Amino acid sequence: KNIQIPFHILAIYNPILEYSKNVEKKFSLKKLTTNNKSIYGEYKNTNKYEYSVTIKSNYKGNMHASDVLIKIPIYKFSENVQVKYKSIGKTEFNNIDSLVIWRIKKFLSSSEHNIKIHLTLENHNQIYSNMNNTQKVDDLSKVVLQVHKIKNMNTVKFLNTYKMPITLSFKIPMFTSSGMYIRYLKVFEKSNYKIIKWIKYLTE
Repeated sequence: KNIQIPFHILAIYNPILEYSKNVEKKFSLKKLTTNNKSIYGEYKNTNKYEYSVTIKSNYKGNMHASDVLIKIPIYKFSENVQVKYKSIGKTEFNNIDSLVIWRIKKFLSSSEHNIKIHLTLENHNQIYSNMNNTQKVDDLSKVVLQVHKIKNMNTVKFLNTYKMPITLSFKIPMFTSSGMYIRYLKVFEKSNYKIIKWIKYLTE
């Protein structure tokens, strides 16, 4: 049976949770899977960008998601990465893994939250010149080498060769994403004491 996820995430850098990311362009990742589309667009003809990610809960009622963790990948060749705005939660930038990590302790049903990240991108010539010999031959840099051979290729076009999905983890108690529930439960107990029947559901 198809499993439906209760978020939707939209984004330019998207049901249980819906998210959108925008860097002057938009696309969506549906049902917590990534459509892997290009994420960067021209921004006032400079190498400075605003990366906007919106996350929306698609579940209703009194349910809530807890321990929501969103990992937003940032290009390794970015500088001055700053979270300029967030509507909820806490954020940190993991420079080693090039990730902005957004933590939301409690995400209510039918709600929407947004984060905006500012960053500056190096052009491909800077990227190449700053790399050591090892970096120039490793797997992460093959695209850089290819781009370096192409004249008049700007940073934006270079970055569009990458496809970086946003990842999301969460917990929703008493909810099943598959829609399957236990309707009948019979307990055999020889002592014949009173039994309280209860099933705990958890979607994560």
